[in-house]
Amino acid sequence: MSQQQRCWGVGLARTGNTSFCAGLQLLGYDPVQQDPTFDVLRNLQGGSGNTVVLHFKYLDYIFPGSKFVLTTRTVESWLASMERSHLHNPRPVLGEHDRIARRMAIYETVGFERRTLADAFIRHHGEVRRYFAQRPNDLLELDVAGGQGWGQLCPFLGIPSPGVAFPTLNQGVSA
Repeated sequence: MSQQQRCWGVGLARTGNTSFCAGLQLLGYDPVQQDPTFDVLRNLQGGSGNTVVLHFKYLDYIFPGSKFVLTTRTVESWLASMERSHLHNPRPVLGEHDRIARRMAIYETVGFERRTLADAFIRHHGEVRRYFAQRPNDLLELDVAGGQGWGQLCPFLGIPSPGVAFPTLNQGVSA
């Protein structure tokens, strides 16, 4: 896979990032990591999560020819999934300064605040679309929660489908 372009998931949490990373692995991308640290990014062929979201422009600069996938869903279903996730799987961040810094930079909150999160969702999607507006062949919007998968991803990457179902992971609190 080292000769193939890298592929980065730039969708926010609860938009299919884990499924996206599993899909890249099925396509032969290696290594791929969900929520890597900044120091690990340069060693990956693909990944997604808050660190990728924060540094996608940097990744685009140091890895020309990379492909970017904005995993997405409707803002309403995303907020419902975020709320369920915060209620059913709280992730205390007290003392975890890197996690706090990433969340504040992306969402401007650490917890569940509906209006603040909705604003972050709209702001992030707008920024990604603006950044790639003159390069539409480098960005794919993929609604994993809505059932999109290989039919959109494989043509975008220029590789054949692996012939297995697209992964659907972490749906326990996302539906």
